[in-house]
Formats: sequence, C-alpha cells, structure tokens
Amino acid sequence: MTSIKRPLATLGAGVLLALSLTACGGGYPTDASSKDFCGGIEDVVTASTDLKGDEPTEDEWKKIQGAYGDLGDVGTPKKISDDEREGFETVVDVVTDLDYDEAKKEFGDKGGEDNLPGVSDEENKNVEKFFTYAQKECADQLTE
Repeated sequence: MTSIKRPLATLGAGVLLALSLTACGGGYPTDASSKDFCGGIEDVVTASTDLKGDEPTEDEWKKIQGAYGDLGDVGTPKKISDDEREGFETVVDVVTDLDYDEAKKEFGDKGGEDNLPGVSDEENKNVEKFFTYAQKECADQLTE
C-alpha cells in the first residue's frame, strides 16, 4: 500500500517550517465524493513522489502545491471527523501557502520528523489523523 504521509515527508518535514498557522481556512468543500477525494489524494501522492532528485525543483514544488490546491478544491467527504478535517485544512494550507524559496531552505531535512513544523502539537496530531483517514478511505484506489 502506498503511504500517504511519506510523500509529504519525502520533501523533508522542515519544508513546511516558515508557517505559523492561526485558525485555518474552513472554506474547502465538505461534500466530496469518496472517488473524487481519493483521486485528489492519488494526485498528491504522484506529485510528491515523481521527483527527479532528492529535493523538488521549483517546477516540481509548483506541481506539489497544485495537487494540494486541487485537493482543497475537491474537499473532504461528509463522513470525515472534525479532527481529521482540521488536519486536512492544515496540510492543504501549509503546502499551498509555502513559497518555494522558503521551502528550499528546508529541503533535504533528513531528521525523519513526520510532523509539520510551525504548527501546534494538536494540529500535527490532526494532520496525522487526516493521513490515517485518507489512507484507509483510499486504500483500494491507491493500491491499484
């Protein structure tokens, strides 16, 4: 099974530093079909793992941001929990808002840290819950 969390961590968790999130958006749809949501997750995994080197180029970063932006446009299924939904909003906001030059400073962080730095412990826990939810929700589609 393809790990969902690993593609993001592949960039180095430090990539996402530079951001201090306050109350996250909330403007993302809440009625996505499972098929559409999982298609967005699949696009994120593809964009995050189709790197030519260890660190994304600026074009690859834009593709990753685009995939997360598209996932935000799709939104989440209704059955997602509040914590999982908050994790979704956090990760979409962090990735889509991070400037390449800021991210580039952190590429290659091999500390093995899977948390999103620059966000609270509770937000990191919710991001973990989101990735767990997405992996379970999309298991069939991601293993094809």
